[in-house]
Amino acid sequence: MRRDRQFAAIVSRWETNLSAFNDDYDVASPSQETFKQIEARLFGASAAAPAPRGLWHSVVFWRSLAAVSLVVTAASLVLAFVSVSPPKAGAPLLAELSAPGSQVNLLASYDAENGRMRLIPVASGHQEEKSLELWLVPTEGAPKSLGVFATGQGADSELVIPADLRGAIGAGTTFAVSLEPFGGSPTGVATGPILASGIARRP
Repeated sequence: MRRDRQFAAIVSRWETNLSAFNDDYDVASPSQETFKQIEARLFGASAAAPAPRGLWHSVVFWRSLAAVSLVVTAASLVLAFVSVSPPKAGAPLLAELSAPGSQVNLLASYDAENGRMRLIPVASGHQEEKSLELWLVPTEGAPKSLGVFATGQGADSELVIPADLRGAIGAGTTFAVSLEPFGGSPTGVATGPILASGIARRP
């Protein structure tokens, strides 16, 4: 108003126009009780007022309920995580290798961390001087040799999978075992009969 004369004139005119409304009312001071009621409606009960009693108004009850809810929620999240967590990376792949009418029944166990494949003969009628050769059978293309197992009667065998083939091995991979001349196939493809085959899975 001090800096703007036009604005000051507008304020003065409204003050003059509205001043007549006060002529119909006498000056009165409300009682102290009226002020208390107004404050109570605006700001709630005063601090001096007694706090409401009962379970639903208990601070301890609501804090305890909140703590229990947090515990239940945390337990639910842990159970949900455990139920949907993937299998451990260190779990080996297992493949049961067999064939109808064959006396050979093998269990292959593959450790992806070190690339070692272990062949466990469950049953075998093979006693000739031959070798068992393990093959990776892809969905497309020719089978690839993974190595030759020793043929000690009833003994477990182990070989190390070539590094360039380890990435092709996983759950669902098909393996096959063929009976080859001692030392393995001389041609790079299976020359003898397929004694057993199977699909890798997680235990």
